[in-house]
Amino acid sequence: MKLLLIGLDGVRIDLALPAVMDRVPGFAEPDHPADPRFAAEPVPAAQSPSAPAAEPAVDADPAAEPPSDPVAEPATAPTAPADPLAPTLARLVDGGAILPVWMTPPTDSGPGWASLLTGTTHEQNNVWWNEFVGHRLARTPDLLSQVFFGDPAARTFAASTWDALVSATSAGPVIHQRVDQQIGGQHQLFAATDFSRGCRSADQQVRTRAAWTLNHEGPDAAFVYFEGVDEAGHAHGSTGEEYRQAIRDVDEHTRYLVKAVSERYEQLGEEWLIAVVTDHGHKDEGGHGEDEVQVRRSFLALHAVGPDGAAERLRKQVADRSVLRSEHVTPLLLELIGVRPGTWQAGHEVGQLRDVPSVGPTRDLRYEW
Repeated sequence: MKLLLIGLDGVRIDLALPAVMDRVPGFAEPDHPADPRFAAEPVPAAQSPSAPAAEPAVDADPAAEPPSDPVAEPATAPTAPADPLAPTLARLVDGGAILPVWMTPPTDSGPGWASLLTGTTHEQNNVWWNEFVGHRLARTPDLLSQVFFGDPAARTFAASTWDALVSATSAGPVIHQRVDQQIGGQHQLFAATDFSRGCRSADQQVRTRAAWTLNHEGPDAAFVYFEGVDEAGHAHGSTGEEYRQAIRDVDEHTRYLVKAVSERYEQLGEEWLIAVVTDHGHKDEGGHGEDEVQVRRSFLALHAVGPDGAAERLRKQVADRSVLRSEHVTPLLLELIGVRPGTWQAGHEVGQLRDVPSVGPTRDLRYEW
């Protein structure tokens, strides 16, 4: 089975697919506490949800009789539920499964994707901010590299709007370069270059390249990343039409990729596992990085493209996985596509080095630059 992992940065699942919130209890509350260093600042009393609402001014005599009850209006028929913002994602989930994923703060993109794509914690990969200072990514191989290590004949592909995930000249990258495999065409990396309309044009460029490669070359494992929703959340917050439209846009990009691999199954019989994940949500006013529930809440949507019964087999495989953490995503995907990890384990005596401990920042402003 081949793998397509789609990363949608900054998507709030409660807005994209609100129906799953009631259907899947694990989306309600985080499964583990946050580090106090990355807690959100307290909400001012005037904005606190628990603050009592101001009483409206009343001019009438409180002793006066209430007005007579007018004739009751006829009850209106319930309106049909609005179409989901992400119909492609909804179709993937309806024909597959969705698992809650709770991110561990800091909920910035660098730490989030480093953990999701390598199957390691912040302490293991030492990525705490988007600057990637002091990272240990060379020692924590990404999902695509782990597929290659499992089978050196595997062909891998990654395309990203954010260069930190794939470009050798970035602060990262999270995805290993594996230059030898790039030279031979076995490992392809693509970073967007068209930012003429911000992430909207860059995402379209990534979609075009990824859809072609997936359809015509069918890599064994692929990761495709879109940033448009995160850009909209920072610029406009997550409650307005701009953010909602950005979700629609990346959902359409997702449809292109799903169509590309579905056609390969239709014509070549290749079975694919499609997975969709995000690294964080957004506060109502926009922004992330701390421990708010709507920011820490993520998801892993899974969908099997294959013969009759593939969906049911997938659901059985994940039936005992009620809630995940970010570092659980890569190991689960490897398990589902049948890739066995290597023998390396954290703490093995080979490769030990006395170094700066991976405990993260102290938050002491003298050392923040």
